[in-house]
Amino acid sequence: MVMMPKVYIGLEAHDGSGKSSTAMRIAEMFGGRVFFTSEEMKERRRLIYKTTPSEEKEASIHQTYLDEQDDCFSQTANSSFVVLDRTWYSHAVEQNVRDVLDDGQQPTYVPRSMPEGLHKPNLVFQILIPEEERKRRVESRGEELTDRDVRLNDDDGYRDLLEDERGKFGCVPLRLRLRDQQTCALRAAQVILGHPDVPPLRISPNYSFTEHQS
Repeated sequence: MVMMPKVYIGLEAHDGSGKSSTAMRIAEMFGGRVFFTSEEMKERRRLIYKTTPSEEKEASIHQTYLDEQDDCFSQTANSSFVVLDRTWYSHAVEQNVRDVLDDGQQPTYVPRSMPEGLHKPNLVFQILIPEEERKRRVESRGEELTDRDVRLNDDDGYRDLLEDERGKFGCVPLRLRLRDQQTCALRAAQVILGHPDVPPLRISPNYSFTEHQS
């Protein structure tokens, strides 16, 4: 039987907010691991969104998160602290916003709920940085923008609703005005260590982790 890590911390953010870099720094502070969604799983979900009939789509997406969870448990079995670079909330929040904004209907998902079988993280953060900096980072990648990237850049209402919906799901905001992932990680550590949903940790934060960062 695979032992579950003691603490799960999730990160959510708009693309270009420094989420993955911050995830690695938070994990380093607590001697933990980061679990990233594989490219294979991303492609699997893209195909489901594009080709699966609407009446089957939610069940299919749900199954991908169950499969990914099994992979996470297996890969991080020996870790007591795991940072998830995106969670099921990514799907739920996006779906709810599209329900309201594009289809004019009630949101599909109830905030703070999780589908059957999915483990709820102890705490999920939402990283927020100045919008001009986020756009600069996206543009600096030199990659072709996806439809979602374009909408994030051009549609203030869409972007704001995503942030509001993440808040409804209980994501704790990490506002990063200094544009520094190390500062963001330190702020996250303060919340983690004092949050009632996080069990007492048997590990001490590595506050000297910034000394050997490039």
